[in-house]
Amino acid sequence: MQHCQRGTCVSTPQRLAAEDARRWRASLPREWRRSSILHGTVLTLITLAIYVGLFLGYFLLPTWWLRGSTLFFLPMVIGSLFVIGHDAAHNSLTPVGWLNKILGRIVFLPAYHPYTSWVHAHNTMHHGWTCFKGRHPDFAPLTKAEYDAMPWWRRAVERVYRSPLGVGLAYAQGFWVEHLLFPRKENRSPFTLWFHLDRLLVLGFLIAQGSLAWHLSCQLHGNNWRAVLHSSAGVLVPFGLWIWFMGFVSYIQHTHPLCAWYNNEDDWTFHHVQLKSSTHIVFPWPIESMLNNIMDHAAHHLDPTIPLYNLPQSQKLLEETAADHTIIIPWTPMEYLRTCAACKLYDFERHCWTDWNGNPTSPLNLPTLVRRVPQANLQSPLGASS
Repeated sequence: MQHCQRGTCVSTPQRLAAEDARRWRASLPREWRRSSILHGTVLTLITLAIYVGLFLGYFLLPTWWLRGSTLFFLPMVIGSLFVIGHDAAHNSLTPVGWLNKILGRIVFLPAYHPYTSWVHAHNTMHHGWTCFKGRHPDFAPLTKAEYDAMPWWRRAVERVYRSPLGVGLAYAQGFWVEHLLFPRKENRSPFTLWFHLDRLLVLGFLIAQGSLAWHLSCQLHGNNWRAVLHSSAGVLVPFGLWIWFMGFVSYIQHTHPLCAWYNNEDDWTFHHVQLKSSTHIVFPWPIESMLNNIMDHAAHHLDPTIPLYNLPQSQKLLEETAADHTIIIPWTPMEYLRTCAACKLYDFERHCWTDWNGNPTSPLNLPTLVRRVPQANLQSPLGASS
């Protein structure tokens, strides 16, 4: 067995990736890391106003099809608010710490996410231990042995979680419930008072929102079953659609046939993992805009102090600096389906993704790959070059 200190047993490609990442950080213009009170606050207030308008519109607009259309747009706006809160939690939305904490707590409310729990689970664990099994809190893959040791019903659940439509359930149960709402003691934020206060804040918002939805529905339908359905749909449908989309986004950011995962600290170093195990999924412009550029994900992981409105140029510079180590995937529905089909389990000895039977579905020894994924060559993960 090889004996070495943490991160010293990495391969040459891993060291080169880490050097590229450090060189990129050193070359970033200082103004790209500079956040703005005006920019951050105005973006927050405008997005909040759109959310409030759409929520009220579901109950007050004159026709059923206008009211129904708000249920389509509300999850998108919740997502935009959430990315703003994500930036606030990194203290990159504005340069004022206390303002970030206030704005972050407010914009997390429509997503029912307690702020303090998120800061611990995301900033400390997700960013601090990206793609390290047992510490990275969301979508960590099982091994074949772990999967086989499960009872039949739990294996069935895992198959649902790793399916194209099941990623929302995986996020809701495996991260939102287990790490944010009701975390075990070892997963809980050390800031105990704020941990409880933020959960109470989310509960208070949900009660207030539900009460308002019921009142407005009764004004429209009277106190009957239609009001129950109308008010429930106004609260639950946008959240349900958003939580699926959040699971989808979280899944594809660090799950791909070219993304390596780790369970040994000797193989894991911060810079090379943030670069080589974070994808840049290229969506059409409207979706990129709605997501506030968070899919420029490797740049964000390497330097979370970059405000969301400066991520595109930062990611572009990263892809020029570390072209051999970035994963760039133009998104299509088929590309997502291929990823879900390939990334069922992970073999940490051969460092590859496998299917449920343990057969490799990706290149072997993923951490050593030197690659750039061209747009024209995305047909099979096994076609990647080493």
